[in-house]
Amino acid sequence: MVSVAFAFACTLAGAAGFYAAAPRQRLWMSAPARPALLRAASLALLALGCAAWCRALHPAAGFFSALTLTMAVWIALPYAAAWRDARSAGASHGAE
Repeated sequence: MVSVAFAFACTLAGAAGFYAAAPRQRLWMSAPARPALLRAASLALLALGCAAWCRALHPAAGFFSALTLTMAVWIALPYAAAWRDARSAGASHGAE
């Protein structure tokens, strides 16, 4: 069970890192200081997560588990940014 938690954490951090390195992301900072370094670290985390998933599960199931979690993170983070922007716009609109 520890390896599944480790695989989940590595995959989640790697996918979030790739999102943070994107030039048009709006969830955190406007642009990362060193996007190439962040992408390289994120790639290493994704590879480590995929290897951990493959070790915890059957290799095919592990690979597709890593892909599924990565896609879920890449879908959820833009929605989280839009939700945060809508909440801050609503708070500033209510302050008028």
